[in-house]
Amino acid sequence: MILGMIKYHLLVLIREPLNLFFGLGLPFLNLFIMSSNLEYGETPDAYLPALLIVAAIVLCFTDSAASHAYARQIKFLRRLRMTPATPNVYIFTGILSRLGALFALTVTLTAVMVIFFDVSLSGRNWPLFLAILILTFIMFYLISMFVANALKGAKNSQNLAYVVFFLLLILGGLMLPLGAMPDVLQTIANNLPPMFAINILQSAWMGTDIFYGHSFIAVAVITVVFALLSIKFFKFE
Repeated sequence: MILGMIKYHLLVLIREPLNLFFGLGLPFLNLFIMSSNLEYGETPDAYLPALLIVAAIVLCFTDSAASHAYARQIKFLRRLRMTPATPNVYIFTGILSRLGALFALTVTLTAVMVIFFDVSLSGRNWPLFLAILILTFIMFYLISMFVANALKGAKNSQNLAYVVFFLLLILGGLMLPLGAMPDVLQTIANNLPPMFAINILQSAWMGTDIFYGHSFIAVAVITVVFALLSIKFFKFE
């Protein structure tokens, strides 16, 4: 059953090539835009955590959440109710299937940075970095699953997924520099999941203390809360 559900999620991912291209292509576009503004001798490796968080949000909302809401809308998920699949299994296998795409992007992005920008990978704590990457991805996936099931109407849930997606990117400081925002928006951005995720992923990447500040605790609490909410509100129809 686990393998069957993973296959289902992968087919959903592959059948939406625009979402896949957007999720995996946008970080590369951002990378080359950012690299054009680097001072002489600087490397873009500090941008890697933010680029991966953008990819995670895209995969979770424009792919997972929107596709799930659409499957609700066309009544496809009713078939799954007749199988042993449970909300727990559905969510767990959805996370596993998308992590493969995120890991592939991580490898490719780091390779591009090494080859084209002469970034050094020595001294990195890769187990910690990958563990934090998985944790932050799980957080966004659980948020997206809650959003995709929060409303009774499937179409409304799909629209809500896109609204939350753009709000996280814009208000989360991923599309606009924090320094260009008014003070109120900067305060909001610093207290949203994307900034918490970037802070701890950046710490893991640069080798600093991931427990500095409250970002790690915030990510852990948000993950647990939305794990409970996504299961409670999960809908097969």
